[in-house]
Amino acid sequence: MRIINEPYRNYQNPADTLFAANYLLGYFGSSKDSVQLMRRQKVEELKLKNLWDTDSFKSSFATSITINPKEPDFGVNVYAVGAAVDGRKKKPAYECLLNLTTTGSVTGGWGAQDFVVTHTTKHKTCGLIEGQVPNDEFVLGIIRLSPPTLNNGPLTKHLAIDKIGGDFANQHILNAKAIVPTQNFGALLRGGKLIALIAASNELREFYNRCFNRHIAIFFTTSLYGTSKANSQYDQLDRFMKFIGKTDGKFPLRMKDPQKKQLIKWMDDRGISRYQFTFNGSSKADRSHAAIIKFISYCLRKHSGDKNIKSIRKVYEDEMFAWKNGLTEEKRVYFSTYGFDDWKDIIVEPNIESKPEFNLDYIFNYWKTKVFKKKDWGIRKESWMKEEIKLDYQLINQQLRDPGFVQVR
Repeated sequence: MRIINEPYRNYQNPADTLFAANYLLGYFGSSKDSVQLMRRQKVEELKLKNLWDTDSFKSSFATSITINPKEPDFGVNVYAVGAAVDGRKKKPAYECLLNLTTTGSVTGGWGAQDFVVTHTTKHKTCGLIEGQVPNDEFVLGIIRLSPPTLNNGPLTKHLAIDKIGGDFANQHILNAKAIVPTQNFGALLRGGKLIALIAASNELREFYNRCFNRHIAIFFTTSLYGTSKANSQYDQLDRFMKFIGKTDGKFPLRMKDPQKKQLIKWMDDRGISRYQFTFNGSSKADRSHAAIIKFISYCLRKHSGDKNIKSIRKVYEDEMFAWKNGLTEEKRVYFSTYGFDDWKDIIVEPNIESKPEFNLDYIFNYWKTKVFKKKDWGIRKESWMKEEIKLDYQLINQQLRDPGFVQVR
């Protein structure tokens, strides 16, 4: 007697298999490309967080400021506001603003630390403050730093490490999960470049080291878009962080809540345990999505003798393959060693002196010089640099109501 080891204890009947496959086909098949899918996902996310129907951003922050490009007499505060906690019901005001600004989705998790960058007229420098944002300052951007995931191909290749282990990654690598300038600060004054430089500063690295007992030597971040957008806010910052390649696009844009949660509950109600689709630790959302795709594919194979399933199986496999290999975004990866030639130098010498050009004050003055004095980064040709510039909060929930709004930015 031959014993065959089945990968699953239970599998769906033909009718349920057809429903689940069509559910996924409907989710992905209604979008022609990654940009359209991400747009739909952003709308669903805002609805889930009760932010879609918000007419305006109601907070205690200053809602607008005016900057004179000829005399930019202002400073910047960087507030270390605490951990990013996904589960809390009442979100802090800055996190609502983050969700209403970024076109992507940002999650928290273990080791995730948030920083809020604000405009101030009380000084002309840039410094780190541990505490909450006061109500008279305008938010210029938000940063979320966290431990890295372990599946970044360009980073592994650049470090010349066959496999990055969890202990090494958590101890020595810092990932900027979110680097988000508020709009229109990002568009008018290349605000994304300032927020990126601040994220890679000595002060934020040292603060993270103190909070989590780490010894960070490597900083990296990825662009939200890479295939559908020709440039990035991190371009032309080679002095501070350099482009090291694109992700290979193996990981598809995954199904997200509420649809994913609904599908898992529907299967659980029919005897397919939800626990085979839920994970903890690194890349849990990617693993959950992959487990659903794989399980439904298995059910389709088990019932391939059914003529209805036979006809849909190839459609399902082709669609899932397309989203895994062609329709997803190849994201650009940017890397920094905080000014040192070799990241190993930081690890070998724990008390090594930091490079001053990565200090917040130097970074801020560098950005101001590039924007207001030299008018680099394509600013010289912009007409708005000749008169006072008003900055306010342009919210994504209002912009997405306009069919002509291009989400990629």
